[in-house]
Amino acid sequence: MILDTIMIKNYFGTAWRSLLRNKYFTLIHILGLGIGIACCIFIFFYIQFHLSYDRYHKQAKHIYRVVHDLHLEKIEHESGSSYAIYDALKSKVPGIEHAAFSMSHQDLTLNVNGNLFSSNKKAAFTSSEWFKLFNYHWLQGNATALNQPNTVALMASTAERFFGKTEAMGQTIYVDGKYPLKVIGVIDDQPTNTDLKSDLYISEASIKTVLPNIRNNYFTDWGYINTTNQLYVSINDSSNIASIESTLQQLTNRYFGEETGKLFHFKLQALKDIHFDTNFGGSVQKSLLWILGFIGLSILLIATLNYINLSLIQYAKRSAEIGTRKVLGGSSSQLFFQFITESICVVGLACLLGLALLQIVFPIANQILFINEPIAKPSLLELSGLSLVIWSVISLLSGIYPAYMTGKLAIVNALKNNFSLGSTNGRKAMVLVQNILSLCLIIATIVMVAQVRFLSSTDVGFNRESVLLVPLPKRAMEKEKALRTFLDNKLSISNYSFCFRAPAMHDSRGGTFLFDQRADYEAWATKATFADSAYISTLDIPLIAGRNIRENKTLPEYLINQKMMHMLGYKNEQQVLGKSLLGAGMHDEKPGIIVGVIANYNTKSLHDPIDPTVIGYDRELFQTVAIKINSQGLTHFIKQLEQEWPKWFPNTILNYQYLDEQIEELYIKEAIQQKLIWTAATLAIFISSLGLLGLISLSVLQRTKEIGIRKVLGASLSSILNLLSKDFIKIIFIALMVASPITWWAMSKWLEDFAYHIELQWWMFVLAGLMALVIALLTVSWQAIKAALANPVESLRNE
Repeated sequence: MILDTIMIKNYFGTAWRSLLRNKYFTLIHILGLGIGIACCIFIFFYIQFHLSYDRYHKQAKHIYRVVHDLHLEKIEHESGSSYAIYDALKSKVPGIEHAAFSMSHQDLTLNVNGNLFSSNKKAAFTSSEWFKLFNYHWLQGNATALNQPNTVALMASTAERFFGKTEAMGQTIYVDGKYPLKVIGVIDDQPTNTDLKSDLYISEASIKTVLPNIRNNYFTDWGYINTTNQLYVSINDSSNIASIESTLQQLTNRYFGEETGKLFHFKLQALKDIHFDTNFGGSVQKSLLWILGFIGLSILLIATLNYINLSLIQYAKRSAEIGTRKVLGGSSSQLFFQFITESICVVGLACLLGLALLQIVFPIANQILFINEPIAKPSLLELSGLSLVIWSVISLLSGIYPAYMTGKLAIVNALKNNFSLGSTNGRKAMVLVQNILSLCLIIATIVMVAQVRFLSSTDVGFNRESVLLVPLPKRAMEKEKALRTFLDNKLSISNYSFCFRAPAMHDSRGGTFLFDQRADYEAWATKATFADSAYISTLDIPLIAGRNIRENKTLPEYLINQKMMHMLGYKNEQQVLGKSLLGAGMHDEKPGIIVGVIANYNTKSLHDPIDPTVIGYDRELFQTVAIKINSQGLTHFIKQLEQEWPKWFPNTILNYQYLDEQIEELYIKEAIQQKLIWTAATLAIFISSLGLLGLISLSVLQRTKEIGIRKVLGASLSSILNLLSKDFIKIIFIALMVASPITWWAMSKWLEDFAYHIELQWWMFVLAGLMALVIALLTVSWQAIKAALANPVESLRNE
């Protein structure tokens, strides 16, 4: 046992001295492996984080969300529900253990002891049933008290934001300065891996008080479906799902009637699928996680193979040492353990570097990439456990092959520095795979950058530049005259419009409608918005035919776009003017008249085609003012607006956003994907360069005599450079030929997710190939020039 301990100390002592003697290669080993390990671990925890969304709830396997597909001309997916459906599920649908309803994403102004706070669309109305389904830790109070009207429960961080160190329990919060809510509980903050995010929960019984403008039939109208209304149920026996969906469909047919009811297809969506189902608002595609996982493992594999390659160079240079050890009685097993020990040391240091990099990477990534969905930083125990596994596996894999090669080396060859490195085909194949992966990532990055730029610069049918969006508080139109007087007197403003929502904003309205004298409602839905007559001029939407809308309470007036006109079967704009329209999310009980046709414009992101769209005039639904402003006078205008706002709306907070910023938020997912792939491509290129460095170093070592003889015979520097680099140019060319069709197929599939997208161009692939070639030539040339400038006497002396 003592001898074993001494031997182990000797192995580590010798390994440490060897690493210090070869500081240059030791640094490359540790740097390449460290970056690869950090990248792999980061991606592992990124994937684990998203796969764990809402899995921490005790009943997670039994919880489902009620969603529906609307089968019109095309199937539309809706995650929202209605309170009437919630009531029906509780009382008329067997097989459901619990049901909970939430009216979420409410934007409220809260007055706390004279200080104003915005809920930032993180307020929700619910009842104690919500907390029977989902796990929340109540620090103070309990969920039962939330069944009482005019009550609210705060998350711990929200309570601290509102009250500081003062006790929150029993305090009163005023909504819009006049609707009191008593704090009856404080809840521990939820983990970040959840889609059920709210800062405060207001009692369901307070809805009519806090939201006085809500329709009277909100609780009884089955069709009052909105994306903010979320309905969840728990089911112990999953075999009952089909029966529950069938019963729900029967109730739907009974309420809407057979013809309309068959358009709605309600179904239960498992809680574990919500985060990934982009049809119903999921934010992450599972396929992206698997792609990132493949990239992470590939980068780690490349780093490991590079380490093996570079290690062989070191062992080749130490062949005399190996021969001497064998002459002095060293066994193959001792040599094996010696090289395994060196591998353990290098990989261990690389793991430490990787862990250090992760401490820097996680907070930076959350600040730059994942602002809306920050990744929970893993504990030191989790990081250490995964690092230990990686350390063990890489140490073993990267130590076995070099140890095997040195173990079978004959003493005579070793003493003559005649170290056979085996066939170069395997190593070239490894470098080929590295370059294929790197080129795939480079091409993907080029395509994504081009597509994101296309999205931000494409003409969407309206002018989004220099348009300021100011959300209006409830009953803001009571101050319409004062607002218009203020805006009319500002020279920095060229135009403005009161409207329901600007294009690309969420919470759009719409629906099916009855057109002209047709007997039935159309089998497709139109998007709808409300605005005044300045809407189209403020946003520069061309009026093609007819006239603009104006307020007409007797006979509502509408503008429709060309897409809607064509879908109605008309080719001439004049033919549709004067036709009647009823429904479409506008005035459902009073038919209106089409007075004009406007050009097509995008109401959503460019993922989707242009919708048929109708614009009506209804002052009661104006919730935003869109202001076309001169950028030079913006700062002064904002200061003036901030001064006047409290006079008009004393218990509200002024918020504003640029329209172009609102549009950019539609493509956050694509921007994050682009940055992730770009980062992965950069790392893959860097590590692949290390692989090329290893391969050229091996090539130079094996062809030392040949290079020396060629120099003696008068070979020039350029001819030796050509001799050593031509094989690597071939590798880049072959890699490009393999990577191009793979990436063409993959990126074509990715682009199919957009209704409007770029076309893949030949130059994207050539550019990627040139980038890889330049990097490869720079890497290869460095070692090739050193070999070409070496003294041929030194090259031939061993012979």
